Amino acid sequence: MARTPTVSDEEIYDAAYKVMGRRGADAFTISDVATETGLSRAAIILRFKSTHALKVSLLSRLVDKFTQQLESLPKTPSGNNLLEVAAFIGEYINGREGLSSFFSNQAENMKDTELAELERRRGTALFTTISRVMPETAIDHPSAIAAFTAHLTGNIISWIGSDEADPRRYLLMRTKQWLRLCGISFEDPAPCETISTPPTADTLLK
Repeated sequence: MARTPTVSDEEIYDAAYKVMGRRGADAFTISDVATETGLSRAAIILRFKSTHALKVSLLSRLVDKFTQQLESLPKTPSGNNLLEVAAFIGEYINGREGLSSFFSNQAENMKDTELAELERRRGTALFTTISRVMPETAIDHPSAIAAFTAHLTGNIISWIGSDEADPRRYLLMRTKQWLRLCGISFEDPAPCETISTPPTADTLLK
């Protein structure tokens, strides 16, 4: 029997984040979140109105936290600091299934005004962070940022089909190769490789 609605909004967000990691942002439902929390579906709808409203609210919180945590990264140009960005993105990856769902449904999601605005905010924050740490290269600064962003996106997709269990380690390995290809120097091993503390739902949502 479902519990009475004594679960906090924070616990619901935490449950929704876990469900989203397993099933992807486009497959999770309020029923899934209700099962995770032990609440009835009706109790969650009373607070969040619909699956879409819960998804937008959760993703908005995640984008806010993502932007805040990007601000804590180094802000000077260097190969090591590009590796810091890659390590940070690797820590944010929340499972292969959720990523596959995200990429397969991204075009459809961009038709939704609220989801498209969240993606724009996330992309702008990442672009600004990469811009700060991108050293001089053989191409102009905006093109170098676009190339590094494409490198990250491509290798996140590549990781989905790889045998590597740790997305952080995979992105660091591939980013070292990218830096060598571009002639950007870095320490090997880089300082960011000595720390591995993937964010939990608690640290992401609170």
